[in-house]
Amino acid sequence: MTEAPVSLQSLTPLDVKQLSRDQKRQLLRQHRENPSRSANVVLLLGTDLLAGGTGGIGSAELSCIYEQILIAALDCGRVDMARQYLSVLYKWFGKQSVRVRHLEGLCLEAEGKSVEAERLYRAILKEHPTDQFAVLRLSAMLKSEGKYQKAIELLEKQQVYTDENGEKHTFLEVHRGDSLSVYRELSNLYYLCEDYHMALHYADEAMLFNSNEYLSHTRLAELYYIVGDYKRCLVEYAQSLRLNGHANNCRAAYGLWLTANEVVRQAKAAPKSSDGEQTKDEAVELRAWAEKKLLEIYKGSPTLSAVEAMLQRVA
Repeated sequence: MTEAPVSLQSLTPLDVKQLSRDQKRQLLRQHRENPSRSANVVLLLGTDLLAGGTGGIGSAELSCIYEQILIAALDCGRVDMARQYLSVLYKWFGKQSVRVRHLEGLCLEAEGKSVEAERLYRAILKEHPTDQFAVLRLSAMLKSEGKYQKAIELLEKQQVYTDENGEKHTFLEVHRGDSLSVYRELSNLYYLCEDYHMALHYADEAMLFNSNEYLSHTRLAELYYIVGDYKRCLVEYAQSLRLNGHANNCRAAYGLWLTANEVVRQAKAAPKSSDGEQTKDEAVELRAWAEKKLLEIYKGSPTLSAVEAMLQRVA
C-alpha cells in the first residue's frame, strides 16, 4: 500500500513517532531540497530517525542528515547538541573540510564568539577567496551589529579574486551568475539604509533568478509603493496574487487593494484624459479582484466584519 504524503509543517511529535523510516528520510530530503523554517520539526524528525539506527542510510545521506540536525539544533538554541554532531562530522571529514568549518563558524556565532567566528571565516577566505558562505556570514555579522554600510561594502566592493591576467574582481562580480541570495541581502541592507532606489534595483536583479516566487513579487511591489511607482506596484502585487491566491498571501491581496484604491483616487483628482481613464478603469478592476480575494481569505474569520468595513472606504 502506498504511504500517504506528509507535510513537514503540519507534523506533531505524535505524528513523527507514527512515521515509517522511509517517510522520515523522505521528509528530511524534501527539506534539504526546499528549506523552510521548521527547526523544531527537523530536529525531532532527524533525532528520531537516528534513534532507530543508521542501517540502510548511505554515508552521503547520513552526513546531510547530521548537518540538518546540527543547523536545526542551533536554530532551537541547542548549541550543546549541535557541537556533538559537529564533532562527528569533523571525525568523518577532517578539520580541513570547508563545509564542516562553515558549520563550526555557525556554532561559534551561536555561542556569542563573534571574534572567533570572524577569524575563522577570514581564514577560509584566505584559502578560498571566492567562498560565498564565508562572505555572507561576515556580512550577516556586520548587519547584526547595525553596520549596514560596511556589510554593503563587503558584498559590493571587496576584491576577492585575482584572475590569470592579474585583474582583481569583487565578490559580486565573481558570483554574478549565482547570486540570488546576495542580491536579496543587498536589497535588504539598502532598505535598512533607507536607500530605496538601490533596494529596488537589487530586488529587481533577484527577480531575474526566481520570477515564479510570489514573495519576490510582493517584496518588489512594496518597494515600488515606497518610491511612488504605483503602476509597477500594481503589476507586481497582481502577479504575486496570481502565483498564490491562498490565505497565506493576504499581504499581496491587501497591498493590491490599497494601491489600486490610491491609483483610482489620483486618477479622479487629475485632469481627464484617455490614458487617465484607462488607468483608472484598470485599477478599479484590480481593486475589485483584490476585494474578492480578501473576502475569500477572511471568510469565517472573526475579523471578517473589520475587513468588510475597511473595504467600504473606497476612493
